[in-house]
Amino acid sequence: MSVFDKFLAGWSFRGSAPGYAAGDVIEVMVTGDGDRTGEVVARIGDSTLRIADAPADAVNTRVVVDVESWDDSAHTGRATYRETVGESAF
Repeated sequence: MSVFDKFLAGWSFRGSAPGYAAGDVIEVMVTGDGDRTGEVVARIGDSTLRIADAPADAVNTRVVVDVESWDDSAHTGRATYRETVGESAF
């Protein structure tokens, strides 16, 4: 193994399109309203997660959600609001 290989051992690139599975519990930043359907949206890299049952003031807060469904090919999914855990730093 070369010195270069040793230096790069364990490194990997992070993609901009994460993948989730139904049942995952994740913490996300709510970035905006959906298309006026009452749902809010979290954008994670190039992916979009629509969140049902979020409170009206959920935009620009950090929330915990339960992933209901995820489409790896479209990088979109649906989740259910669980709780607010923080505010925006902006």
